[in-house]
Amino acid sequence: MAGEKMLMGLDIGSSRTRCVIGSVSREGLLMVDSICERPSEGVRSGSIVNIELTLKTIQSVINEAELQAGAEIAEVIIGIGGENIIGIPSTGVVGINSKDQEIKREDIFRSLEVARAFELPQDREILHTLVQDFQIDGQVGIKDPIDMLGHRLESRVLIVTASSAICQNQRKCIQRSGLGVQRLVLQSLADSEVVLSSEEKEMGTILINIGSGMTDIIAYSHGSPVYTGGVNLGGEAVTGDIAYILNKTRAVAEQIKCESGHSYVPSVSSEDMVIIPQVGGLPAIRMPKKELSKVIEPRMAEIFSRLQNDLEKANVQGGFGGGVVLVGGGALLSGVTELASEIFRLPARLGFPEAIGGLDRSYISPMYSTVLGLLKSEAKKVREVSPKAKAHKERPRRKEDGASSKIKSFFRTLF
Repeated sequence: MAGEKMLMGLDIGSSRTRCVIGSVSREGLLMVDSICERPSEGVRSGSIVNIELTLKTIQSVINEAELQAGAEIAEVIIGIGGENIIGIPSTGVVGINSKDQEIKREDIFRSLEVARAFELPQDREILHTLVQDFQIDGQVGIKDPIDMLGHRLESRVLIVTASSAICQNQRKCIQRSGLGVQRLVLQSLADSEVVLSSEEKEMGTILINIGSGMTDIIAYSHGSPVYTGGVNLGGEAVTGDIAYILNKTRAVAEQIKCESGHSYVPSVSSEDMVIIPQVGGLPAIRMPKKELSKVIEPRMAEIFSRLQNDLEKANVQGGFGGGVVLVGGGALLSGVTELASEIFRLPARLGFPEAIGGLDRSYISPMYSTVLGLLKSEAKKVREVSPKAKAHKERPRRKEDGASSKIKSFFRTLF
């Protein structure tokens, strides 16, 4: 492992806590060394409600991942999401003071500082400053302003904020487990790292992660994030509805949902039947699958409708030619893509994380997009500061010298 940078990503979900350890070589290649998961305890709707129970889960999954990887990690990248996430559009305008009116990196940083200079409530903190584009002397849609000439630079950004209390609770759990927090990353941003291509982001795509206790959304337009948010509802709410209507335990309701559930009533045949297990040795009963779907569909429709309404209220400009992409464990429920397509009035599909070196094929599933995205997002930063990676870039392609390479490095530090 000499010369390799070791990284650890941790996704603390409401039902499962997942940990991945990977390494970035001197040449910038990312390899997955281990990936583990455990049932979560002490977490509800994506928020920690019992630190002791959550700490026990975190220590267990991290110890197992380190054992498999044969390495001890000092810091961890954590994902965060849910209803507490708020994306705030902002702009920063500065004048160019240099004699030749050439825009430098320092000018961009000044404009971003202006964009961030608004009153933030004490109970919130900034996670990311996501650059959308720049405007120079009225010329719009500029992605790379470095070395261009102008008198006035305007940056358009999306400021992603989160609840300070939720962030602090996550940091406290990690610190009590003996590790440091390397970075807090928006979960939907991590998802997009391994699920969406640059072409899909340019076309405009809505990415939705349906978890157990919460559902996150991020929307891209013209290659940049234009909206992010979430609701504290997910697959657990569907399980609760089934348990209540059928008078079953949550464990039995979860089994019924996963094996026979369908979230889009029109595509279920009236002849299809579902076997409902009984307790106490009583014989199982049969019920129409359409009736079970009538229990599931309203809750899933509520989740999508709330996300769609929030997106409309944000008055996001630009189309979504890439449609809707669904990830997370809840996306594996039958009929989810059809329901999302109907509510958002866009084509919808499942999203699968890209293959990474060392990753078993069984983990190329919508369930693991967040934890793998946390690893990849940090690996991109490591590659950018790697001396060998820089030397490798400079030798073969002259086109990436100068402004292009500088702006790529700049954006990666922001993301």
